Amino acid sequence: MSVVEMELHPNTESCATIYGPVPSRRHGLSLGINLGDPIHKICTWGCVYCQCGMGQRLVSNSILEAPTASQVLELFRAALAKNTVLDSVTLAGNSEPCSHPEFAQIVRQIVQIKTDQNAKWIFNCLTNGSELDQPGMAEACELLDECWIKLDCGTDDLFRRLNRPVDRIGNVREQVRRILKLKNRMIQTLLWNHADPRLANYSEPSLGALIELFREIQPQRIHLTTVSRIPAVLGIQPVAEQDLERYAERIRQVTNAQVEVYPTRVESF
Repeated sequence: MSVVEMELHPNTESCATIYGPVPSRRHGLSLGINLGDPIHKICTWGCVYCQCGMGQRLVSNSILEAPTASQVLELFRAALAKNTVLDSVTLAGNSEPCSHPEFAQIVRQIVQIKTDQNAKWIFNCLTNGSELDQPGMAEACELLDECWIKLDCGTDDLFRRLNRPVDRIGNVREQVRRILKLKNRMIQTLLWNHADPRLANYSEPSLGALIELFREIQPQRIHLTTVSRIPAVLGIQPVAEQDLERYAERIRQVTNAQVEVYPTRVESF
């Protein structure tokens, strides 16, 4: 199913380099750091549920106006001085954060700032994991307090159609292989419904396939979420809390993971 067949919402692609603090379902009061172009969404995936719209799918975001490491750190220090009470600092935005050419340097510098200030906030990253094959990337991710890797679809067909990765990302097996590079594995899985079953991942074929992947990966933690903001493709709907809880119990039966459920905060779109 191509993008031209989907009914798209005109989401904004823009996201400031430093934003918030914002209240997060999963991470409390969080100061966000966007390592992508502040104006344009550039990502190695093009997920149908993304609140930043479809944007552009590119191998790297470095060809556009991504901020430099020095610019990010200068802005971060200024924001940190104004926001002394935080639960977390989160690398996430309108683009894949690990695609930034200076990602490892930025992570090391922020870890050092946290250490120097004896800060208690959690330093985390929300990533699709597409760059874990890059030299030193897994090691940089392990420096974070939490690195959350996407795994939404259990079959290759849904992965290609709904997460829409660039060609080099490969299939679901390749995604699992990348996740297994990490010692401390934390997975974020978003489930959603749609009247057109081709645009939903909340279906038994995908749910059953995901269970088998969780069994293989044996992550330490799993965040099970659903849509709570306007998605790129119109008609996407959240999964009910009781259904998320039932699925979480299925995961607990095959893993030792700490599975946390985060239902939507809105009723409809």
